[in-house]
Amino acid sequence: MELYAAGFNAWGQLQFGKDEQTNEEPDDIPTFTRVLRDDNGIDGIHPFPSYTIVHTKTSGVLTAGLIPKADLPLTTLPHPSYSHFARASNGLSVFNDTHLPLSPLFPQPPWTPLSSLFPANTNIPSTVTQLISYTTGFAALSTFPDGSTQVYTWGDERYAACLGRDIPASSDTNGAADSQGETEVEVVATTPGIVTDLSDLPTGPITKLAAGGYVLAALTAGKDLYIWGHGGRAAAAGLRGLGVSGETMPIVIEDYDIEDVAVGEGHVVVLTTSGEVFVIGSNSNGQLGLGQEVKGVESWTRVSIKSEGDIVGVAAGPKCSFLLVRDTVDKK
Repeated sequence: MELYAAGFNAWGQLQFGKDEQTNEEPDDIPTFTRVLRDDNGIDGIHPFPSYTIVHTKTSGVLTAGLIPKADLPLTTLPHPSYSHFARASNGLSVFNDTHLPLSPLFPQPPWTPLSSLFPANTNIPSTVTQLISYTTGFAALSTFPDGSTQVYTWGDERYAACLGRDIPASSDTNGAADSQGETEVEVVATTPGIVTDLSDLPTGPITKLAAGGYVLAALTAGKDLYIWGHGGRAAAAGLRGLGVSGETMPIVIEDYDIEDVAVGEGHVVVLTTSGEVFVIGSNSNGQLGLGQEVKGVESWTRVSIKSEGDIVGVAAGPKCSFLLVRDTVDKK
């Protein structure tokens, strides 16, 4: 497997290996460039603002960039654990205590146990399979035994469009989702509430969430992509062409089905089922991989890499992007 990266690299967060480190501030990477290879496979890519953690099958956990001392324990976690904690840009943090018990790694505060955000009689936290954050809030994907899913959102009511659901007129109103995740009662912004528009979709349940900045995305089992968020903030970050609003909207990119999606602070990266990569948004630091001359694009634009391998996954940090490639060696 190979890992390609593009974008913001001031902390060296796109450079793996001591031989690549210098005393000078690293340059941004304006086109997708191979930064890592592991013949046995790469399990997970976890970008943070100043560093990146990658789980490989051969070398275990690899890191790049500047890791704050408080975050060093995160490097000890296995890849699946990264689906069960999230930290928003406003400083709030949540961890799923039904999967990651309270420990010195997740002290309370600043970490809030997910179970404390739901009524005591609910089993929703134990069904959560993915927990993500955006600038001012969070989203959680709950998967039930029958295969159905619910998406919950909560956060700052000033950016209610990021919730993708209605909230009561007064933030003083108390409310919470019921234990089966079927209620349509409006829930306050700071309490997890169901995004009903993402339930019972024609192409099946939600299988993945992604978020960054003020934009959120959801991918269905039938390979459809839905996006929503705060239109004004998204436009200011470079995503004017996306036309997001507080209502979830299906994204159509020619006739392609969508295999994977990643969302940065002001850009979105999409992988189709046929292996094509499309990008949209800001390219201020080269995060779209389109070169230094392009400052951004307002429509979905195909991007390519210099590899004979198949692109099988995408990831994004605030101002960087990653492509996971199964190379010719892997396919033999």
